[in-house]
Amino acid sequence: MKLKEIVGYLRERNKLSLRNVRTGQEIWHIFVSRTSMVLAVVALVLILFAVALTTVAYTPILDLIPGYPGSKSRKALIASIMKLDSLSAEVGRWEEYHARFARILDGQVPAAEGDTLHRQGLRGSVAPRIPLDSVLRGQMTDDGSPYRLSDGTIGRMRSGRSTFEMLSPVKGVISKTFSPQTGMFGVEIAPTPNQVVLAVLDGTVMLESWNPELGNIVAIQHGGNMVSIYKQVAKALKGTGEHVRAGEPVAMTGQATDSKIPHITFELWYNGTAMDPENYIVF
Repeated sequence: MKLKEIVGYLRERNKLSLRNVRTGQEIWHIFVSRTSMVLAVVALVLILFAVALTTVAYTPILDLIPGYPGSKSRKALIASIMKLDSLSAEVGRWEEYHARFARILDGQVPAAEGDTLHRQGLRGSVAPRIPLDSVLRGQMTDDGSPYRLSDGTIGRMRSGRSTFEMLSPVKGVISKTFSPQTGMFGVEIAPTPNQVVLAVLDGTVMLESWNPELGNIVAIQHGGNMVSIYKQVAKALKGTGEHVRAGEPVAMTGQATDSKIPHITFELWYNGTAMDPENYIVF
């Protein structure tokens, strides 16, 4: 067949009618071609595919299929992975602690701990020290320091070292490190969902607010012109003007979703200058 005949065959119109069986009278009719019928079938298939895809993506219908990993299974998997990661980091810290303790019992001198970032087994370099950091460390080690914690189970001073560790606000994995050059004035932490956020030191809540970019924010004024800021928390538990103790819950982290793990940003400011929290806190 020639091309012109093929085109004419496909575009040939056919009459599709509906007649009354008793009277033979035509009730309804329509003219269709083979081309229009093919296009109609393709359009119907596409519509059915779009409806099925939308149903699967935006409804919990997959949860009704036995053995199929639906949204609940994915949420449980994400939560399990985060817990396993936190547990692995905690086990690593305990193994390092026991190894050092065993060296001390054997009369050996344990190796220097190095920087906080390296103690956690993370790759990268610690932010450069600044002169104000040495001043802050000196004030922390002085007797009667406003940063000194009376409870030895929370913070500790190491004899012979000007090192002071505050209480960690949350347990989790550091996803972004301190980098003022790129606008990161603290550390971004990926904690477990629905975890309480703790105050790192005694202080007074100076700000409890919300904005579209950073979500809920809690800022605490501590002694000696130090301020700790907790951003992107799911819920604030303390209001402006309330006094808090070190280790007291001040906020809550969010819930894990299919596409996002809740993150919080923790900042530490001293005399108006952003400090690297990893120099003072073991996360």
